[in-house]
Amino acid sequence: MSFGSSYDTKEQIRQATDLVDLVSRSINLRRQGRIYVGLCPWHDDSRPSLQVNPDRQSWKCWVCNIGGDVFSFVMKREGVDFAEALRILAERAGITLTPHGPHRQKVAPGSPDDKQTLYRVMAWAEEQYHQCLLDSDEAAPARRYLEARGISPESMRRFHLGFAPLAWRWLQDRARTTPYAPAVLEAVGLSIQPQQGQPYDRFRGRLMFSIRDTEQRPIAFGGRVLPELAQDSHREKAKYINSPETRLFTKSNHLYGLDIVRAATAHDPHIIVVEGYTDVIMAHQQGLNNVVAALGTALGERHVRLLRRFADRITLVLDGDEAGKRRTNEVLELFVAAQVDLRILTLPTDVDPCDYLRQHGREAFETLVAGAVDALEHKVRTVTGGLDVLRDVDRAHRALEEILRTMANAPRLAGVTDESLRLRKQQLLVRLARQFHVDETLLRARLRELRTSARRTTSRPTAATSQPLQRQLLPVEQELFEILLSHPNLVEPALESVDPQRLASPPAREMWALYVRARQEQVDCEPENMLTMAENAELKSLLVHLHELACRKAPLASLDAEHRLHGIVRDYEFQKARSAQREALANLEKREYDEKEELAVLQQFIEQERSRQGISAPTDG
Repeated sequence: MSFGSSYDTKEQIRQATDLVDLVSRSINLRRQGRIYVGLCPWHDDSRPSLQVNPDRQSWKCWVCNIGGDVFSFVMKREGVDFAEALRILAERAGITLTPHGPHRQKVAPGSPDDKQTLYRVMAWAEEQYHQCLLDSDEAAPARRYLEARGISPESMRRFHLGFAPLAWRWLQDRARTTPYAPAVLEAVGLSIQPQQGQPYDRFRGRLMFSIRDTEQRPIAFGGRVLPELAQDSHREKAKYINSPETRLFTKSNHLYGLDIVRAATAHDPHIIVVEGYTDVIMAHQQGLNNVVAALGTALGERHVRLLRRFADRITLVLDGDEAGKRRTNEVLELFVAAQVDLRILTLPTDVDPCDYLRQHGREAFETLVAGAVDALEHKVRTVTGGLDVLRDVDRAHRALEEILRTMANAPRLAGVTDESLRLRKQQLLVRLARQFHVDETLLRARLRELRTSARRTTSRPTAATSQPLQRQLLPVEQELFEILLSHPNLVEPALESVDPQRLASPPAREMWALYVRARQEQVDCEPENMLTMAENAELKSLLVHLHELACRKAPLASLDAEHRLHGIVRDYEFQKARSAQREALANLEKREYDEKEELAVLQQFIEQERSRQGISAPTDG
């Protein structure tokens, strides 16, 4: 368990964040009595099963059996760890996180190492480029280019498009009247510092595409050379140049348009991935609000993880040329191995999505998307293309094995019933058996072998992590922590009375450590404070689960909490005494005591048993 962040820092951020407001940014909530409910995005929810409790600032889905606080909601929604969730919420609340520890230097505000300054300078630069595109005579070639491509003024504003004039130091000169030093511009990739001479603008004479993170902050730019300016002697020859990787920007961690798309996926968890900036803009312009693009790099594992945070189904649309087909094949296995429902759409040759949408419209494009084949079907078509299974037996064997391996790794497709899934698999196996002239029974047996092998290599849970934390708790441990969460006034006597060595399960020991630390730091042991102290998402979920159970059981309890705690303490003391008895009996059997010690041990057993049963010792006379 990590205690990397101070309680005061976490509590300040929690107090500044309203959970209802946070959740409602991505999920439609409606009030139901004292709580709010909404459709859970992590399972196929038809009736609202996600509950948000504004009083306790906790959330819970009873179907998924998960829950937590503001931090764990961000961790779950964004697919990040606690430290990143803390950073996201701190920035949203306008709270500056200061590094702690004896060996860390404090970052000076306004310096190239201050991320808040870097975010601000990028927002400033975006506005400079955008206003230049809208108002400057120098930007006329860019406006003509966008008009020729069918990009509307509304799209220019929505995607914060801009223009960088040809001058070598246009942005540098404008920054002189701002707090942003040349080193800050260089730190975010807006300028280049040569070994000799003055720094100059990285982007010159280019149409500027603003790249934003999922928090809608500008973090980088893509610059496209304009045909009218391509022959200028000052031009770089590359059609596109992107910002270099900086403290704010890593190409493999971001997708163009995702800041806009994430709102749409709350209602329809389907994302379409295209190749170019203008492809994304044209799609959105025509009402397709679920389209994103990679940033001049091949889709990689990080992109897949990013997409999975927002979508259950991905449709990959690449250009219809040979290069596009090769790139599709390269990423197919990556998506399948990540258990993502991937569909693949191959456009007609020499047509990109932007041109297709302009020529044929949204409905025609949506028809193509609806007919996109899933990864398995695409795999079969790719592997068997041009294959003569009767003449090229060796290649046919390798092809069939490759298809079966892909099937073994393929996910259960979202929204498909069990019956249709079985039918689909049956049809594919029948087709493969016929196509490769192999007995269907043998194909099924080999597929089972490969699936078993895939499960062994991708999932090796340990005994401690193979089941949810709540199932690892013993009944007495569950009751103990239900009492502590619902009656914080009993924490102190519990810590004084319960021997922590008697706690058998790892989650019980983790929660106990939280309470011990809370006492050491003089933190009130209210449920919301214990949630704030915990940084593990599963532990947060367990705390919410136990507190909810305790609140539901409270009206039905026959004994008050103090008597129940007293009974738990007595049970633990009895278990401890029994353990000591077993150890003493084992020593008696081993003859490790002399006669006098044996009599003393036996007398102790008798007295303990009488005490347990309430029998008084006999008296003389």
